[in-house]
Amino acid sequence: MRVKSFLAALVILLGVNVAFAQDDKSYKMISLAIEKELAFDKLIDFLQEEELFILSVDKQAGFIQAKVFVEDKSFFSSKNGVRRTMNFIIRPKGEQTNVTLNIYVEEQRFKASSYYYEDQGISKDVAVYKDILGKLQLSMEQ
Repeated sequence: MRVKSFLAALVILLGVNVAFAQDDKSYKMISLAIEKELAFDKLIDFLQEEELFILSVDKQAGFIQAKVFVEDKSFFSSKNGVRRTMNFIIRPKGEQTNVTLNIYVEEQRFKASSYYYEDQGISKDVAVYKDILGKLQLSMEQ
């Protein structure tokens, strides 16, 4: 009887722990050991090197918006893909600079001889954030 109670409590605690772990947004931010002005300029250089289309830039506010279309390369896809609009926010934090990324996703669909975009909202795909911010951090260190 005690074993069943212990296992039930363990399962409940594990479920609560997993729920809190999913709220962790640390994958959306990196810290850089450079000043805000230099980070801003290097971020623009990075976006151009990655061939992302820069939509908006506000140096004083520390805001850059860029977008890219990522084509679905699977066999069954007929030119479908996703459009990612990326908002970068650059903030000084002591002697470091934090760069936060939010990605808004729209999925391109083909139906009845026309293309349209379906709103997918803010991306929760950790791998995409880690890929972009990882490449950004590497470029900042050069």
